Amino acid sequence: MTKEFINLSGGDPDAEAPKWAVDATLNAIKGGREWTHYAAMTNHPEQFKTAVVDYYKQFGPRYETKQVIPTAGSSAALYIALASVLKEGDEALLWNPFYAGHKWILDEMGVKMNLTPLDPENNYRPRLDKIADKVTAKTKAVIICNPSNPTGTVFNEKELRYITDLAIDKDLAILSDEIYLHYVYDDAKFISTASLGEEVKERTINIMSFSKTFSMTGWRLGYDIVPERYLDKAQRITRMTGPRPANFVYAAGIAALTGDFSYVEERRQIYQGRRDYFCKAIDDLGFPCHKFEGAFYAWFDARSTGLGSQEFVDGLHKEENCLLSPGSWFGTDTDGFIRVPLVRDIPTLKSVVDRVKRFTESL
Repeated sequence: MTKEFINLSGGDPDAEAPKWAVDATLNAIKGGREWTHYAAMTNHPEQFKTAVVDYYKQFGPRYETKQVIPTAGSSAALYIALASVLKEGDEALLWNPFYAGHKWILDEMGVKMNLTPLDPENNYRPRLDKIADKVTAKTKAVIICNPSNPTGTVFNEKELRYITDLAIDKDLAILSDEIYLHYVYDDAKFISTASLGEEVKERTINIMSFSKTFSMTGWRLGYDIVPERYLDKAQRITRMTGPRPANFVYAAGIAALTGDFSYVEERRQIYQGRRDYFCKAIDDLGFPCHKFEGAFYAWFDARSTGLGSQEFVDGLHKEENCLLSPGSWFGTDTDGFIRVPLVRDIPTLKSVVDRVKRFTESL
């Protein structure tokens, strides 16, 4: 009998958006009129921006609503942020492993990545002594994914202060991808990059999304928070590319940001339980699995199989009907590693472990 297909190739949570966000959207659509016509003819974007500014105060920084740029998802927010500070021929500093989406956009823009390691020998923490020598005269920005996808690194204050001091000294823009900020575990603590002083805040663009925090991947809602020095360029890029949310989706965003955050805490606890189970189970198979501090991606080392990442993923898919992500997508020295988003329940994750065990024992 054919095994049930398990697709863990992407980080799409196995939950629906909070009920109050869904209800707000349905009511907006049913109400019609101002909710189902051009957003520019209503006050809904401004209401959304106010909700964002009020929400982000809990992390320290205070912003004006004009600094919030709503987007149709975080990929659009990421592109606007990158295009606001980088152009063809520039260089950007980021960490290895990195989020593949960052690389895809930078490659398309003709921007070179200057990589500094988050390696297993250092428990996937940044090596501060390896960062400065990656900055050249062409380096214009540093990208911080915090918590990190795929390694789950949560940057601590010492690390962030070193990076931001370097950015100030070298006049770099700071692009802070913070879409997993609520999902941190154990003693880890999320620190807003922009909270580290006015000089840091004035060069930091925050890249945000509702996809992971509120399980709203298909809703396509995100935003940038942009300092004055980059705001005019970011607004012009937004007008040219037009990646704005549907008007009635603003209702969901407002409801989510002003609603009960116990939903988010419940999801955090669920992800932590999955982490505790899966990382140990894979580790027990003999594949070192990083017990990540943030986000919800397991990252394990399968190099002992002798297979490259893509070979491993293809073989597991063919033999066990289970699809994971090759680590080679996420770095330059990551072949043989595998990424697993823990977005299915523990019984499903147990099945994944069993399938990995059978597949690797058959090699």
